[in-house]
Amino acid sequence: MRGGLADVLHLCVAVGIFASVACYVAGYWEARRFFGRRRRVNGRTGGEKTLPAVTLLKPLKGLDAELHSNLSTFCGQEYPTFQIVFGVADGADPAVQVVRRLQAEFPAVDIDLVIDSRVYGSNYKVSNLHNMYAAAQHDIILIADSDIRVPPDYLRRVVAEFEDPQVGLVTCLYRAVPTGGLPTVVEALCVNTDFVPMVMVARVVEKPSYAFGSTMAMPRAVLDDIGGFLPLANYLADDYQLGHRIAARGRRLALSDVVVETIMTTRTWRGLFEHQLRWARSQRICRPGGYFGSVVTHGTLWASVNLLSRHGSASAVTLAVLVYGLRMVTASAICNRYLHARLSFAQALLVPLKDLFASALWLLSFLGNTVQWGGQRFRVMRDGQMAPVSPAVPAAAGPRYEP
Repeated sequence: MRGGLADVLHLCVAVGIFASVACYVAGYWEARRFFGRRRRVNGRTGGEKTLPAVTLLKPLKGLDAELHSNLSTFCGQEYPTFQIVFGVADGADPAVQVVRRLQAEFPAVDIDLVIDSRVYGSNYKVSNLHNMYAAAQHDIILIADSDIRVPPDYLRRVVAEFEDPQVGLVTCLYRAVPTGGLPTVVEALCVNTDFVPMVMVARVVEKPSYAFGSTMAMPRAVLDDIGGFLPLANYLADDYQLGHRIAARGRRLALSDVVVETIMTTRTWRGLFEHQLRWARSQRICRPGGYFGSVVTHGTLWASVNLLSRHGSASAVTLAVLVYGLRMVTASAICNRYLHARLSFAQALLVPLKDLFASALWLLSFLGNTVQWGGQRFRVMRDGQMAPVSPAVPAAAGPRYEP
């Protein structure tokens, strides 16, 4: 390698390793600070009479893994007044039978079912939410994906954030639970050792301006102020758009200290690749500058490049071991101490390999604009809107409300 090019490469490597180490440490310390400030929600809310009534919107499609168990945790909330609105586009969807079972098992819970196949854009989940919204009865609206599982005090802890009148939206971190098979283990690692540390670092360097689909709670007035769900009907990252638009109105986005669970169901390597590529391209489109610059924090990549470029010298090997070790230690600490997502020693050893996979996905995210979602391929535009490559829109039909 010529001297000038080698010097540039070594400079990039040095910057990348320094930035990565700084991010590993910052992510751990912010996690320690954030989770160390857990508060007694009951003491803050001042009793049940002050708790506002909540409507939970749960869009469904098909039978997710452990769907009944996931949805049961929402029905079993220790909260005085709440309504759950489930929504499907097709009355023959097998999720309907799960909702019927929940209605029988939790007769004291206000559970409604909306069956409505009307479509307003390329994001069918948003169309479902818009159709469900008409059935919402209360002034706090909460949306959570169907693969989410929550503790009994979930609603109390989320709603507690609204004691600050400047809060316009509350969202939650989530830990991934693999359901078996190596692809699900790797995808769980992507969530628990990439996503959460990234959020922790972002809290240090910027003001929150986006939400996560695990939980998005907001006052009805705030949702109506941004036009409801319809303006999001063609966007891939509807959760990002929802949070971004609320933040643009000058409202604060709060991160609750409750951590929910997401159930990993990816059974194949192809499914893992398509899911992670969709997430990577979504990030690139939503935050192009920040996403492009994020490669500087890929410590495993830079340590590996340094190892190769210096032909496995003793100093390069030592530096690589230190970077890999720091990455595994901080990831394990965040998972085990704060997320309570057990990361075994064997899984920790997979983290550097998973990091190289993530670096490859970073590069691939710039080499196309299509994503696979819900069994259909979409083309994503520069502004984040998407269009089906092969249109397949459900037939229009009127709503059916079935309490």
